[in-house]
Amino acid sequence: MDEIYEYFNLWIPSPLQKIKGKNNVDVFVKRDDLIHSVISGNKFRKLKYILIDFYKENKSHITAFGGAYSNLLHALSLIVKEMKIPATFYIRGDDYDDNNPTLSFIKNNGIEMIFLSRTEFRKIREKGFLERQQKDQPHSYIIPEGASNLLATYGSAEIYDEIISELNGVPDYIVMDMGTGGTFAGLLSKLDDKTQLIGIPVLKGVNWPKTINEIFNGNEVLFNKKNYVINEDYHFGGFGKFNSDLISFINRFKFRFGIDLDPLYTGKLAFAVNDLMEKGYFSDNSKIVWVHGGGLQGIKGFNRLNDDIIY
Repeated sequence: MDEIYEYFNLWIPSPLQKIKGKNNVDVFVKRDDLIHSVISGNKFRKLKYILIDFYKENKSHITAFGGAYSNLLHALSLIVKEMKIPATFYIRGDDYDDNNPTLSFIKNNGIEMIFLSRTEFRKIREKGFLERQQKDQPHSYIIPEGASNLLATYGSAEIYDEIISELNGVPDYIVMDMGTGGTFAGLLSKLDDKTQLIGIPVLKGVNWPKTINEIFNGNEVLFNKKNYVINEDYHFGGFGKFNSDLISFINRFKFRFGIDLDPLYTGKLAFAVNDLMEKGYFSDNSKIVWVHGGGLQGIKGFNRLNDDIIY
């Protein structure tokens, strides 16, 4: 893993910033968005041990999967470019679009891109697909969509260690968004009984127990934990969905706290934390930490599609 530190000046551990709370609740933001301008948020966490395993397995190529605005592919494209690792990205979409800032960035980093229709892309989520892909490409290291696998949980779990060190104790609550579930699973694996972990899914219709169980390769021991909640009230209709209340909140939050939020992940997360405080969900005099998972590069693409409504 020394290779990645040679190329990038990463802010690890990321800072813990206190912001104003309500109802005598102390609120802290774990600023993983500040780890790096490109390799920000949970992307470094999830890729850390995957890259270690890439070198351990002595592979010569990386294959990864994601959408046309993928935060993971955006970050990974810079990593493999600087570390001189050939890579192929399978991308959900009809074709390359030079006006898409994420795809332009990936292209400029010299990545081979193969575009798949939505129907074709859904096949990568079928059981056994990645194993067949690995058999067909023995020289390549296969990274699943969102890089959510067991190795990703090891890096994500380190967030909890950092929070405890920075707080000099355990928080009462940790709140985080959920996309593919890998970062949530990592914190869940490390969670102290005194802390409640709250997941805020940004998409609907996911069987989360099944998803997390698959990340842990069927190890159900973790489900003996009782101190976690998955709150599905804040997806705003599904992935990429939003309304004027969410956009207004994101813009006000930036002006008030100087912290950028994206409308797909962290905007919904921060909105949920604020709404739950308003409703008195959190105990008086408690400490809340919500994890800023980055993803800010997605604002450019979102604004391109929605008339620059995020400032």
